[in-house]
Amino acid sequence: MSESITFFSESFQNRTTYYDVHENGMFYRPDNDEKFSFIWSDIKYIDDHSGDRVDIILHNLKKVPVKYTTNEFPVFLKTICLRLSDIRKENFRFQKFPLTSKYLFHLSIAVSVLVLSLIISFPVSKTSFFLLLTLSIPLGIFFQRLPISITLDNHRLTFNYLHKKTVINYHEILDIDFEVLKNDYGSTLCILIYLKDRKDIKIKKLEDIIIFFIMLQIKLNEHIKVC
Repeated sequence: MSESITFFSESFQNRTTYYDVHENGMFYRPDNDEKFSFIWSDIKYIDDHSGDRVDIILHNLKKVPVKYTTNEFPVFLKTICLRLSDIRKENFRFQKFPLTSKYLFHLSIAVSVLVLSLIISFPVSKTSFFLLLTLSIPLGIFFQRLPISITLDNHRLTFNYLHKKTVINYHEILDIDFEVLKNDYGSTLCILIYLKDRKDIKIKKLEDIIIFFIMLQIKLNEHIKVC
């Protein structure tokens, strides 16, 4: 990155926050708060607040909030994570990333309600029971296709499902990107994994999703150097 790139976020009060990203760090320019700059090694971690923003937490405990609505937000976040993957390559370790506890809780509630409905409906009405049973089939298919966790090791990416595992070697991955998925329930930060010979994969509702991105990018950087 030879030149500075400026991203901006506008608030409901018509205030604009600017983020000037350059080779060695970033200059944070909020409209109504302290302006300051920092280098990439000043970043302690990046925390995702699902549906709203990410917070860049610095070692001096200063916080840089970045809304999902920031222009070209996926590009902005990827740019920072690429820099962190360069300077933190020694931090890579075997790690398992589960689905977020909040998401698992919602899924467990949905399953519990369905199972309870089936139990109650069976002695009351066979028609209702079989109707609910039929409606549960798509949910069962969904659970079969939902990875419960994803594991990163030195050689591969492993998707852990309820009854199977799917392995993707790092040399199969072309690139990764961030995406903000919007629906009637809000916005969700996702990761897109582009594969050479398989269907692309979209990952969402993952615990520590930004750390996952950085760790995966570290291994992709290693593969690029080997090639």
